[in-house]
Amino acid sequence: MDWLTFISKAIDSLAWPSVILILGVVFRRQLSDLLPYLKKLKAGPVEAEFEMEARQALVNSEKLSFQFMKGSALKIEKPTEEKEALAKLIGARNDPAGMIIEAWTGVDGALFRLGKQTGLIVDPLENTRSVYRSIVSSDLLSDEAKRLVMELYELRNRVAHAKVKPTVVAAQDYVLAADKVIHMLEVKTQKLASIEASSK
Repeated sequence: MDWLTFISKAIDSLAWPSVILILGVVFRRQLSDLLPYLKKLKAGPVEAEFEMEARQALVNSEKLSFQFMKGSALKIEKPTEEKEALAKLIGARNDPAGMIIEAWTGVDGALFRLGKQTGLIVDPLENTRSVYRSIVSSDLLSDEAKRLVMELYELRNRVAHAKVKPTVVAAQDYVLAADKVIHMLEVKTQKLASIEASSK
């Protein structure tokens, strides 16, 4: 093999890797923007769909919370302190499914307290499903709030019945959405308690 053939073969074998390297350097910003989508595709269609639904629940909870608190003069302390909220989000990394179920337990407790305040629920041993149904079928919450609670309930059921294995991001979005719903339910319960106390 002569030198010219050797150089020709070397150029042939190095051409594609060089082109790919140059394209990677030139389009690195666009490629880095695509990486989150590749992670979602890797997780699978069910997990990606669940993640999008959890993100939508968070967006809906933020909108509803803003609307709800805008007209409210009564402010109460949030159900979780900053450190607790951070611990929950970190906990979602270790056990995303467990954090979703635990977050729903908080929503369920807030629903129970609201139902108890209004006299809709009197038995402290009432099961979760009947508490949920009682509140959702009543006129205590707006239609948007009912839809949000139903979204969270359905997402929780999909995790609890092992229909989906949530990602860390989905669990964190769910926990944040549930925290906002709990806060709204607690404010509603406090409003009703203050109205009841002032009417006595």
